[in-house]
Amino acid sequence: MVRFDPFREIEELQEQLFRSLQASRNDNRTFAPLVDVLEDAQGLHFAVYLPGVDPQKVDVQAENNTLTIKAERPFEKPENANQYRLEGTYGTFIRSFTIPNTYDLSKVTANFKHGVLYLDVPKAEAAQPRKIEVHVNA
Repeated sequence: MVRFDPFREIEELQEQLFRSLQASRNDNRTFAPLVDVLEDAQGLHFAVYLPGVDPQKVDVQAENNTLTIKAERPFEKPENANQYRLEGTYGTFIRSFTIPNTYDLSKVTANFKHGVLYLDVPKAEAAQPRKIEVHVNA
């Protein structure tokens, strides 16, 4: 007697789909990484999630009013190894943001820690609040 497993057929279909996707896999895929963007009195703060990416393969560009983040995580298959499952994200990551003129793209700072790229875009000097002295005419 064979024990009935209601999930076996679903698992077999998933495996077939996975194998067909891997067979047609294009290693030049491009992904948009997940990003958190916060704003406070100092400026904009980005957290760009790039798990498994080598910090040397991260490129940040600021041009005109656009902030662009590019990164790469290539798949390096060991020689004579069989791949049964690849659920990691491999390829190129790219994300661009239009930044208003009230922020200074020439003063962006970037830090990479534990697979997360942190970018800080300060407010422009002209956008900072300042006190205006009121003169009294006698």
